[in-house]
Amino acid sequence: MNNNYLRIGAQAILVAGIGVFGVDYFSHLFFSDPMETVPYFLAKSTFYLIFSLLFLSFVTFTSRKSEFVKVVIGGIVIASIWGIYYNILPPLLHYYPFGISLYGLSFLGMGVVGTGVAFGTVHTLAFIVGYYAATRIIKS
Repeated sequence: MNNNYLRIGAQAILVAGIGVFGVDYFSHLFFSDPMETVPYFLAKSTFYLIFSLLFLSFVTFTSRKSEFVKVVIGGIVIASIWGIYYNILPPLLHYYPFGISLYGLSFLGMGVVGTGVAFGTVHTLAFIVGYYAATRIIKS
């Protein structure tokens, strides 16, 4: 039983690390203007770590859907929650927790809506790529 907890913990750390500091960081680096701040990536990796622990502990063992469907739904959920926390609540509550608001970013000059959709897609892919990369690393 302890081995299972260690595997879940290690996999969650890998999902957060690979997803945020791999996929998300480099998408911001190459496609975003301006680049996000370090606290933004630290906050997001913490959020992805907590979500990954919950996802790996509950969803992967309780749902009867195929693995890919679960991972895609998980990616959409985490990207949506992060988007609400980081882009919708700040204008409503007049606070900006980390980094730059969506209105201050541009993804290849696509405007606010295009940038929001692009980063929502990137954040979903960050979870999916992180999950499958971590699964491969843990299995080998």
